[in-house]
Amino acid sequence: MKTKNTQLKVQDWEIELGNLERKSTLWGFLPSISLGYTGYYTNDPLNAFGFKLQQKSVTPDDFNPMLLNDPKAISNYNAKMSVQQPLLNFDVFAARQALSRKIKALQHQKEYAEALLTVEMKKAYTNLQFLYEAGRAVLHGKEAYQEVLRNTENMRELGYAKISDVLMVQVGLNEVENREIEIRNNIQNLSDFISWLMGNPLGTQYKPVDSLSRKILLDDQRGFSENRADILAMKEGVKAQNKMVTMNWNAVLPRLNAFGEFNYNDKEIFDFKAKSYFAGLALSWDVFDGNSTLNKVKQAKVQVQKSQDELELYIEKETLKLYQAKRDLALHADKIVLTEIAKDQAKESFRIIENRYNQGLEKTSDLLTSQATNLEKQVNYLEAIKDYNLSIIEIEFLTQTSN
Repeated sequence: MKTKNTQLKVQDWEIELGNLERKSTLWGFLPSISLGYTGYYTNDPLNAFGFKLQQKSVTPDDFNPMLLNDPKAISNYNAKMSVQQPLLNFDVFAARQALSRKIKALQHQKEYAEALLTVEMKKAYTNLQFLYEAGRAVLHGKEAYQEVLRNTENMRELGYAKISDVLMVQVGLNEVENREIEIRNNIQNLSDFISWLMGNPLGTQYKPVDSLSRKILLDDQRGFSENRADILAMKEGVKAQNKMVTMNWNAVLPRLNAFGEFNYNDKEIFDFKAKSYFAGLALSWDVFDGNSTLNKVKQAKVQVQKSQDELELYIEKETLKLYQAKRDLALHADKIVLTEIAKDQAKESFRIIENRYNQGLEKTSDLLTSQATNLEKQVNYLEAIKDYNLSIIEIEFLTQTSN
């Protein structure tokens, strides 16, 4: 299921891009090698004499001032291999460490996305259980309305009820049928949402394998933990930004790099007789860059402080969510007790009024009101259980710890 989810696929690509970005810093450690082949033809005095030196073909006659000043055109073919080897680039070290932290943050973000997907699935399944249970309650209510309609029509034929009573019952029946249609529509919408979460084609209608029942919170003493994947991701992000501060500071340090070049020169295109090489070390140091580096350091430090405050704010909000979820759990527990009592009372009231109505002792409007109340209280009870279970799922999610 998880591998098909589009959001998780995006997270995988983010991690892959982070790994590739980190690999790109290898330029600060590995050599760079380039090959080139160039052909020249010139009578420029300086280049003509220089080409002869590179070809190792200079003779005493070449020092004749007339030939030096007005040489014949000469051709030179040069095959060259250049090598650059970084030795000490301190800013690259820090950048690589920052990217390693970034990758860890992305991995924690994916872990959090997987946990969030699991929670969404649990909530969707719980809502699906509620809709099927509510659908059954509405179906029973519809059957009760149909029974009342039959009795009312029979009483009308016997002269004990009026046409208005029959119409009143039919209106109530239509309302229940509309509610039944609405529940079916909600089941399909929720099924499509579940299919989307799983990365499956839309259109399948799902049915829960068990009925809605009150869940049990295994550990109601669990508190908020900062060892959560989303918190760890933010912490790794702060560490990465601290490394960026170090990287910007290291940019003012000297850089040491080695270089080398190997050449073949010849006047013939496919000959490689005269070879030469040179190698060396280059030490460079940007002593002053117009305060550009200093400003980058200041910006990076401000970003670190901002991220730390954002992390603290996020933890405060998530802690607040946990307290609210626990209060909601207690509230829904009370609602279950109250709605169950109201459901039983409404059921008994409807039974009594229905018996009296069949005996001609109650009004049709009173019977319909009692029937609507009975159905409403049944759905309210199911909804209270559903909300209680959703609160448990939320608490379990908020108090989870990273793997």
